[in-house]
Amino acid sequence: MESGIPIQRGEEQSKIIKAWKELKITKVNNKTQKRLLDISGWEKKETTKIESELARIQRKMDIKKMEKSEKLRSKKAAVHAKAQEKKAHVQTRRAREILDAEEEAARFQASGQIPKKPSLSCF
Repeated sequence: MESGIPIQRGEEQSKIIKAWKELKITKVNNKTQKRLLDISGWEKKETTKIESELARIQRKMDIKKMEKSEKLRSKKAAVHAKAQEKKAHVQTRRAREILDAEEEAARFQASGQIPKKPSLSCF
């Protein structure tokens, strides 16, 4: 093998081999460090993309949640309004029936008749 360096024996040869080995190890360490930095950069880039996607999805979910909540609040208000309407109807009917009963009782009183079909079972 001719590499331009004459083959020497003893200490000189050991020094050359040691220097070659250290140079080789330094190159390997530098390549490894560069690869590790590339991997860290890639990981950071991918992580940022994923976090961005997660944030986008979260915003979408929040919007859907607000829309759904608003729909449900609207339904709840509609149910409440309908219940109020039904209650008012029942109260109106009650008042009308009481008025009818009072008018009928007054007619019976005025005519001196007794109701044929008593609504109270205790009489």
